[in-house]
Amino acid sequence: MDEEVIDVEVIMARIRAAIQERRAASGLDPAEFDALASGAPLQLTLADLRRDLARLTEATRYSGVDMLLSDVKPSPVRRLIQRFRAALHEAILFYVNRLAAQQASVNRLTLQALRTALEVIAAQQARIEALECARDAEAACVTEDQ
Repeated sequence: MDEEVIDVEVIMARIRAAIQERRAASGLDPAEFDALASGAPLQLTLADLRRDLARLTEATRYSGVDMLLSDVKPSPVRRLIQRFRAALHEAILFYVNRLAAQQASVNRLTLQALRTALEVIAAQQARIEALECARDAEAACVTEDQ
């Protein structure tokens, strides 16, 4: 019986290519990846948070997991094994996709909470700026009176 040969390098090359495609689609500058990997403290602004929230929104789109089975040579035993593998693979994917859907739901709820927090932060920032402006104007009035 022929043993199916699994070429790990080919699989790893496919994974690396998929990662590069996703990185390119994310719109992140490669320098940003390096900065994140360095562990240096981040200096974030509201604009950065909004941009990251938009990226997170894009990343939460659930797509599920697809079937990935290799072609078999036309021998009856191989076809039987392939049918068994396909049935087993479908059963596994059923549960994996259910878990992925649950995780996607958690991600959406987290994203909603982050959006709310960002709105609150923006409102508080505007209030702080208004209060600082009023304080500075009051301080200017006091110095003029003296």
